[in-house]
Amino acid sequence: MSSENPVVSGNFREPAVTAFSSSRSNVLAFAEGVLLLGGVALIQHSGLMSFASWPVHPYLFIAVLLSAQYGVLGGVLAAMGATAISYFNGLPARPFDMSHAEYFRLTWADPLSWVIAALMVGIVTSHRSRMLEEQGEQLRKALMAERLIAAQYQVLAQRTHKLERSLAGRADLSAPDSPLPLADAGKGRSRTSPRTKHKSVPSVGS
Repeated sequence: MSSENPVVSGNFREPAVTAFSSSRSNVLAFAEGVLLLGGVALIQHSGLMSFASWPVHPYLFIAVLLSAQYGVLGGVLAAMGATAISYFNGLPARPFDMSHAEYFRLTWADPLSWVIAALMVGIVTSHRSRMLEEQGEQLRKALMAERLIAAQYQVLAQRTHKLERSLAGRADLSAPDSPLPLADAGKGRSRTSPRTKHKSVPSVGS
């Protein structure tokens, strides 16, 4: 019967749902990165604010923010986008009196710092996300096992109740009529049997 064999539906994520969630997260990371990077670039190129005097470029904060929200991929994409925007008009020309090492440091110090920061924060975020997903999967499995045990317990309780009712019915059918008590039978026999009376025997001399 269907009531005695319940089917407990699990809450496990299907691969299609997981893939859709991952693609949606990537789209959100890309859109947020475009908005943030575009806003900073617009402020910089319009002359509203100069970031040359800042100790670090705002692109570093954007890379760290996206890597903290979306993991390594979001942070690295933000760092690459910031580098592309910074050198959109081409790399700066190297002066003749500047060494190649100095030119490399001045040109790629900021982009490399963005990528390194994004990798460091993104690795921690991705590891934590995987741990949370594993714990969530274990919790879902535990809940499914609990529901399955509860359903089987109900089935066993129903079967036990039916078995008790069946045994009680058989006991009522097989019980004989109650006999007369032995004491009453003994009293009846004592009433029907006459008591023996001793008669006096006359003497010969009288």
